[in-house]
Amino acid sequence: MMYPAPPQPGEPIQAPAEPPFAHTPPVDSPRRRWVLWLVLAVVVVVGTAAGAAGYVLTRTEPLAMAVGDCVSGAEIPVEYGCDDERATYRIVARESAQWPFGIICMKYADATRAVLDPKPEKSNPAAALCLSPTRANTTDPGALLAGDCIDAKKGGETIVRMTCGTPATTLDVVGIEIHARIPVTDQACKAHAATRTAVAQVSLGGRVIVVCARPIASSTSMSGSEVGDCAAETTMTVAPCDQPGVRHRILSVRTQHVEPVSPECPDDGNVNAVFVDTGATTDLRVVVCMGPANTDHLGYGQPGDCLIGFGAAGSAPPALVDCADPAANATVTEVHRGPGAECPRPVGASGSFTMKPGATTGLAVCYVPL
Repeated sequence: MMYPAPPQPGEPIQAPAEPPFAHTPPVDSPRRRWVLWLVLAVVVVVGTAAGAAGYVLTRTEPLAMAVGDCVSGAEIPVEYGCDDERATYRIVARESAQWPFGIICMKYADATRAVLDPKPEKSNPAAALCLSPTRANTTDPGALLAGDCIDAKKGGETIVRMTCGTPATTLDVVGIEIHARIPVTDQACKAHAATRTAVAQVSLGGRVIVVCARPIASSTSMSGSEVGDCAAETTMTVAPCDQPGVRHRILSVRTQHVEPVSPECPDDGNVNAVFVDTGATTDLRVVVCMGPANTDHLGYGQPGDCLIGFGAAGSAPPALVDCADPAANATVTEVHRGPGAECPRPVGASGSFTMKPGATTGLAVCYVPL
């Protein structure tokens, strides 16, 4: 390229008509346009991926095995819908997993089990699930309600909820209580007056679920007997009063939380037998006081009652009879109770029936001929 000659002295400088290094616009080739579109596409893809990753990291997902969800009772629980019969427990709380992790769930009164979340990577940090039994659970006593029917064995080692009326049913549930330890020594089932038996089962953290119950109506258990029922002497079971071998009639039934001591039946005079049901795992005691099965026994007499058989040969005492009976030939004059109970010295013909202190405090029934 040729350049213009330098100016001579005194000659004015003129700009060249065209700059020596004039800019030449780039050639807009198809290849260049393809590269630009590729770069733009990469930027869009990277930006979209970054946005998606941010969404995944920050969005709120429904937590698996959350409070209120239902699971199976297996050691490694499986989540089911709460209306599924396999959903035997409901999650009542999630707590940070600590050892022993069952202890941290004891603050929830209805929790009877604690298990570790089987997928800790999804809960982060690992969690303990505090579980309460659902009504689909027939073997956890924590699921029982008053009015349920159960079959209980070995003092509560096994407790199974049954359909009421089925042959295997043995007890009607009166109520459920939570106690600190087994054996229960702090007055089990005191708040449930209808209780006649208490069965206990160790639950979460060593605390105890006590099922307050009573034998079903058709039971022959003495614990379920009522005043006026009769009992067979050899088997000590409730039986029809006219059945052979029946010797006793129920005079009273009570519950208490200490071992009964003599006299076990201080409020019942004509007592000839006592039955005490002592549970193996609770302090509940059922005391059944019994007298002779025949209601005409002289020991049941009250002043003014009439008797038949006074003066008859033999050792049998007179028997109670309706005063309208023409065969009545004696009347009860006095009844005394207590350790020294006795009838006054007879003046003329008279008689008495006495029972020494034992199960009762003592009894004396006095009578004279009509």
